[in-house]
Amino acid sequence: MFVFDRNPDVVAEVLEQAGGACGICGKNAPFARASDGTPYLEVHHTKPLAKDGDDTVENAVAACPNCHRQQHYG
Repeated sequence: MFVFDRNPDVVAEVLEQAGGACGICGKNAPFARASDGTPYLEVHHTKPLAKDGDDTVENAVAACPNCHRQQHYG
């Protein structure tokens, strides 16, 4: 199994740009993080890192947990 070095600045920027809404279905995040109250979204790489996708803002989207799983397993 590969482990990829992720840039935390990319994650932060993608989540900031999302404004609390899923970039796939457009719905608001399903709940807030217990730690800080921010909307819970996950960052999904449109071209997977395992397939030579870049860890960049341009290759990532904020996704609700349901859409994120659908992208990987649907």
